[in-house]
Amino acid sequence: MSKGIFITATDTGVGKTIVSAMTVRALLQKGFRVGVMKPFETGCLKENNELLPSDGIFLREMAEIEESIDLINPSRFELPLSPLAASWIEKKVVEIDKVIHSYELLRKKYDFLVVEGAGGILVPIYIDNNSKVIYIADLIKMFGIPTLIVSRPTLGTINHTLLTVKYALSYGIKVLGVIINYSNPPGKDISEESNPLILKKISPVPILGIISHLSETSKKYLDKVISSSYSELFDKIIEEI
Repeated sequence: MSKGIFITATDTGVGKTIVSAMTVRALLQKGFRVGVMKPFETGCLKENNELLPSDGIFLREMAEIEESIDLINPSRFELPLSPLAASWIEKKVVEIDKVIHSYELLRKKYDFLVVEGAGGILVPIYIDNNSKVIYIADLIKMFGIPTLIVSRPTLGTINHTLLTVKYALSYGIKVLGVIINYSNPPGKDISEESNPLILKKISPVPILGIISHLSETSKKYLDKVISSSYSELFDKIIEEI
């Protein structure tokens, strides 16, 4: 077992956070001590001059740990933009060394670490001193853990999914597979029925499963749906890591 998994997606709003939470709960059901990390979070709510990373806080709750939110989410911004864009506008430096340090501390402390990305793998984080753009894909390689890609079922997902998968593979990232997630209730679009079938035929990595729209996201509810409907899916993911 590689000690960690990086959960990314084909786009923003696809369902990385819920898939990350389900992965955490599935690992806990197996008896692992699980840590979580959201290296970068943008669009944070500002309260009493403090930025609150809702995804990072939610993942900490799912893992049932008491780590400082600054360790789980070492870099955050108020504007709902890429870390690069938000850092420019908010005039804040992206402290990549702080992010790497947090990752190393968490990795050593737990049996397993679930890391959730920000947007897709080509979301820009910062530009280094050599004028090189550092992307989420680079962060995955820095961490040296495999990735799981979350995609949506709707029109356009074949293109987005294949672009993400093929770029990740060409960049030397180990891709465990793709989960198709219904972040919204199913629509009447015929593409939602055909897209998973097409992707299973032509994707260079496995389409591991489809997660239906969930009515709630409490720990009790997620534990129940994992046990009743998705135990085989997450067993497969855990075996591959």
